[in-house]
Amino acid sequence: MSALVAMYGKLEGEDGRKFAREISPHLGIDAGIYKKHGIDLQWQHVQGTEERYRRLASGAADISFVVGRQSLKHFLQSKTSVIVGSPLNSCPYYFMAASGVATIKDLKGKTIACREEPARNAPIGHVFKENAGLELKKHVKLTLLPGDLDAYESLTAGRVDAVLVPRQFGFVAEEKGFHRLECPDVVDDPLPITIETTKDIFGKKSKEIAAFLQAHAESVRHLKSHRAEALRLLQDKFGQSASLAVKTFDGYFTLLDDSLKIDMRHLKSLAAQVAPDYPGGAEKLAGDWLAPGVVKL
Repeated sequence: MSALVAMYGKLEGEDGRKFAREISPHLGIDAGIYKKHGIDLQWQHVQGTEERYRRLASGAADISFVVGRQSLKHFLQSKTSVIVGSPLNSCPYYFMAASGVATIKDLKGKTIACREEPARNAPIGHVFKENAGLELKKHVKLTLLPGDLDAYESLTAGRVDAVLVPRQFGFVAEEKGFHRLECPDVVDDPLPITIETTKDIFGKKSKEIAAFLQAHAESVRHLKSHRAEALRLLQDKFGQSASLAVKTFDGYFTLLDDSLKIDMRHLKSLAAQVAPDYPGGAEKLAGDWLAPGVVKL
């Protein structure tokens, strides 16, 4: 049995409600899935990406689950990390609005907000023009903010009329009385979950990590096929209400992909947001950053 330490973080919601991008190991450990594959997994909540990087660098942990944009920024700075998989390649944002906005046509003369990075190359203007006959700047003001939480809070505080935010923030906004606008997917969060280690750890523990990935793929399938258990976990461990747990499972965890492979389309999208000037482009980035065999064929 090989011991591995894997870390994950949480998005902290209001009133004690929390969201983890991946919860399948909670159920997978209880079901004995990792041990079946020869892995004694310690699944640790470690808040803060910098602390997780410190533990990887020190050898106190072996694997970290982290959002792709942060993972790529760290790689660009350190060149020490390697991505061994991703259970979620793409997760389009939700378009959330206040009660006075029934359709995107109602946004004429109003203000919307979004985090700057994903909005930068998104076809927001095209979608407004094609679906509502509205032009950005002329008919609708777009405010670009540094973070997703900033966008969410700008809606709940009444500073804007609608926002494009990750689904987890959208679920909480619905609980507060805001609603989702019917609109084509326009802003995406490419590689919202990456499974990361260091090149040093990967060189020393490649067999153990390969076994972990097999177990984790099975754990993802187990999560998706055990909805009732997952809903209880979301309520008991993460403090979610019954309705919020349902939204989290049905609107987010059903998107998890047990292949754990990375689609180059989404890697290119992430590179366009975070590293548009990477020498050699996304193909060279894939060779430098991803472990062999990770790209989906």
